[in-house]
Amino acid sequence: MTSRSPDKELDGLKADIASLREQIAGLAAGMRDSAKVHAEPERSDSDGPSDGQGGRDAWADLMHKFDASRVQGEKVVRDLAEEVKSHPLISVAAAFGLGYIIAKLWYQEKKS
Repeated sequence: MTSRSPDKELDGLKADIASLREQIAGLAAGMRDSAKVHAEPERSDSDGPSDGQGGRDAWADLMHKFDASRVQGEKVVRDLAEEVKSHPLISVAAAFGLGYIIAKLWYQEKKS
């Protein structure tokens, strides 16, 4: 079993966080594109007001909530990165402990 230094572990964790940030941005862009495609309700299928504003208001509200959630998620990722920078050894120990617990649970599930 190879032993990784805390610096390598920290670099790996930073790379994982950067990857998650990119994936979240990709999901946000995909949701935004999907919402734009579906934002224009068809006039004949509209259950809202005859001017079609009900559907647009719902999509605008949905997009506002989605953007707020995305901003909050990015803030959590930034805060997590700062916490890892300020306490690298604790972060490595926590990651090891969590991995150990998951492995134990997985192994017990496979035994049953």
